[in-house]
Amino acid sequence: MKAAKIILYDFFGSRIGKSILNLLSHFVYANNLKKINKKNNNAPKKFLVCITIDTESGYVKDNDERAWQKDEPEAYIGYYKGVENWRNLLNEHNAKATFFLSTNCFNARNEGLTKIDDQLKLLLKEKHEIGLHMHPDSDQALQIALKEKFHYTGAKFYDYDKINKFIKIGKELIQKNIGINPTSFRWGNWALNTDAVKALQANGFNVDSSATPGISGHLNAGMHYDWSKAREHYPWKLSLKDYQNTISQDSKIIEIPIATFKLFGVTLRADPVYSELLNSAFDHYYRNADRSEKPFAFMVISHSIEATHEDGSITRVIKDMGEFINHAKKLKDVEFVTVNTAYKGINQ
Repeated sequence: MKAAKIILYDFFGSRIGKSILNLLSHFVYANNLKKINKKNNNAPKKFLVCITIDTESGYVKDNDERAWQKDEPEAYIGYYKGVENWRNLLNEHNAKATFFLSTNCFNARNEGLTKIDDQLKLLLKEKHEIGLHMHPDSDQALQIALKEKFHYTGAKFYDYDKINKFIKIGKELIQKNIGINPTSFRWGNWALNTDAVKALQANGFNVDSSATPGISGHLNAGMHYDWSKAREHYPWKLSLKDYQNTISQDSKIIEIPIATFKLFGVTLRADPVYSELLNSAFDHYYRNADRSEKPFAFMVISHSIEATHEDGSITRVIKDMGEFINHAKKLKDVEFVTVNTAYKGINQ
């Protein structure tokens, strides 16, 4: 399965493959987007693009296979060269982004920890955002702090007390090591649940971005995630009764979902690995999302490890994201912002 994905990824990165994706891009669409009200005399509000980077251990192998944190938790290059390569791209385009940080980085030592610390300080200096990212089964710093080994990624495998400890300790590790109070959050592998919503509220978080509307996966594995019932593309307040319920909105946590789109009935995430399709998804949202009363936030996801090879050189993902940024910034009222900036704009 992995080999097939890599073959397809390499093919669609070729000139012929990109041409095919460009033809297929005409079939990209997203349900449940209200069209902009043409009769409204108000000028449309901003179209906000949130580039979000799940920041973890790992790197891209020479054959384009990913060495993920779960496989190589001590491959800290994802935290320093991965972040550095992302920073260079973002700063080139004067774009701000949010880095959801797995606290596994704080288990690094000596030169590795120094390199990580330098990159995290530069992120803050350059006005990017750092949020909390949760991977209990591969976060060695979290496991050491709680003096326990964990075997699953998904929140569904833990009770409220354990989830609350994960989030509380994760937040404290970020506060202790880089001196900030994170208020944005993403559960690893999008594996949030209702108890996690309650714990986020108890620990003072404002905004979550774990939702992948219409997508579920790994349902029989430790990375279980399920957003199949949540089909909303506009931000909503998460439910304390059922995290997929977009109607009750009884928590204080705003969910800004990762943008999802359909191609021939298959639902995909807004991710630069899809190259030309990401541009088409952006165009579809830009044309159809209602911005008559509030700005709209188009959430794009990638990973720090997908920005670096083992030798630190940049990857195709960085090049494709650069093409996406150039494509998006040509359009009127587009602004690249952090998740919390989008949160504030939406809640004005």
